[in-house]
Amino acid sequence: MESAPKRRNDSRRRRTTELAETPGGPTLSRRELLVAGAAATTTIALAACAPAIAKHTFTPTPFSLKRPAVLYADGTVPHAIANTVAANLGGHAGLSDAHLATSAATTPDLVLTYGSLPAGFVGATIGHSPVTAITHLRVPLDGITGAQARSLLSGTVTDWRSIGAPYSLPVSVFALKGLAQPDGVRVAGNATIVSTAEELLRQVRAHAGSIAIAPAEFPDWRVKNLGIDNVYPAQQRGGNRPAPFAPFILRLGVSETLAKQGMDVKPLASALGFVLAAATPVVDMVAVGDIMLGRGVNNKMVAYNDYLYPYRAMKNELASADLRVANLECTVTDTYPVPTDPSTFTFISKAVAINGLKYAGFDMLTVANNHANGPGYAPFMDMVNNLRGHGIGVCGGGNNLAEACAPAIVTAKGQRVAMLGYCMVPPVPQGPFATTSSWGLAPVDLQRLPQDIAAARKQADLVIPYFHWGIEYTKDPTTDQQQAARAAIDAGADVVLGVHPHWVQGIESYKGKLILYSFGNFIFDQDWSRPTLEGFLLHLYWRGTALVSAHWVPVIDQDRCQPRAMTQSEAVDVFDRMWSGTDMLANGQYGQG
Repeated sequence: MESAPKRRNDSRRRRTTELAETPGGPTLSRRELLVAGAAATTTIALAACAPAIAKHTFTPTPFSLKRPAVLYADGTVPHAIANTVAANLGGHAGLSDAHLATSAATTPDLVLTYGSLPAGFVGATIGHSPVTAITHLRVPLDGITGAQARSLLSGTVTDWRSIGAPYSLPVSVFALKGLAQPDGVRVAGNATIVSTAEELLRQVRAHAGSIAIAPAEFPDWRVKNLGIDNVYPAQQRGGNRPAPFAPFILRLGVSETLAKQGMDVKPLASALGFVLAAATPVVDMVAVGDIMLGRGVNNKMVAYNDYLYPYRAMKNELASADLRVANLECTVTDTYPVPTDPSTFTFISKAVAINGLKYAGFDMLTVANNHANGPGYAPFMDMVNNLRGHGIGVCGGGNNLAEACAPAIVTAKGQRVAMLGYCMVPPVPQGPFATTSSWGLAPVDLQRLPQDIAAARKQADLVIPYFHWGIEYTKDPTTDQQQAARAAIDAGADVVLGVHPHWVQGIESYKGKLILYSFGNFIFDQDWSRPTLEGFLLHLYWRGTALVSAHWVPVIDQDRCQPRAMTQSEAVDVFDRMWSGTDMLANGQYGQG
């Protein structure tokens, strides 16, 4: 429920510290290895057989290595790719098994690199990787030109403000040893050179003005995929435009000794192309915060006789994604009269408002909040059933606890995504929490939460809990929020989303997973303060089950009901609020509650 806002002095703090992080960064799960292995098995077998059928009139002596092959992946190759390649070599091309070398001193049979193969190895190309510019998440630009990229990397431009950033931020250049720079790119003399892909990502995350270029397989959400000439390889956006730079090449080399014994590395390298970013479609999921269609918003829609009006300014941004999710903080029904009190907390709009949600393309909505079930059982269930009848998945409420805790599931690009809705804010007097035998909202129960996530995991590739929690009009999450978020990730959630404070709050990295504590408002009539007018539309880019990039689009409500995208200069304050809350979390400071 709403309460009087607390005024806070929101000083801008642009720190060079990294997100709060805990041990156990992104790793390749057994599930992903099995899927990758199955794909590689089929492809390798077909590729290996094709030459014999098409060309040979004799049967060559089959190559067979009687011991496990040793694969060495140099520092230009991320661990996840090296592990995947090693896991898929055994049983093919005459190799009984394979394992990664523990050090460069080991004499390998095979070498994997984005650079040059060492002497004594015969190479083959696995595939090409587009050049990706990566920066710290706090760099206040989303894209640059190819000429600007060259100037930044060469040290000609030393401040991000020189190329359009809304404030001064010194540039820090990083480069990876052994990774050849594309033609026309010169690295600054004072650039920091690192020896491994993991160290490159760590350094970029740790320095607020950082920039580096890398293969598209490198980034995860903890660095920004900065567009170059409107091409964003990690997000698979702009792929139909000319690439600004020639791509990096991933190579597999076999020792001359094994080559002379008859091992042919070419079909094996060709079959390993599935490890490259371009081989797996990226799913772009848009998530937004509170959508409230009652009170002042409803009055505007009625006045304009346009229930699509709230979404019109953001229609194209929403339509660019593969799926869209939000929190619906009202009741949309014809079974209950729309209140006329301009200060009411019972947020109602007529069922025709669902046309706007469909127009905007929302695929899943959580109703687990302290306003969705205020009018009672019949209007609430009428809304839930009506939304589902229009093809919109609903989670967070139902006839009983089992229904309320069940996920909404949609499929995008072959990827099944499950969303769970939970309310931590007491709904009384608005409406009840569900029990085993009565209707209501899904409460946050840390004993049940892992069971819900495990059940959803059996039905989907991605599991996303969306919480209604926290203290209104604050930028700092509470310890209760953090406890619930981390419990969800410990149980297997892929990302954690949250709303209710009506302000944008900080973010956190826990075990490599993103926790977004509050988006702020998306559609709301709270026009009495700047923070309540602001929010984020967030693009989450998934490659398989890996969150490879995130793109924050700051929005501001206008005309009491219609969000639009902010300019870079307008967005400085809302980003400051998010990063300030992030730093508070990292320093162990929490909201009261």
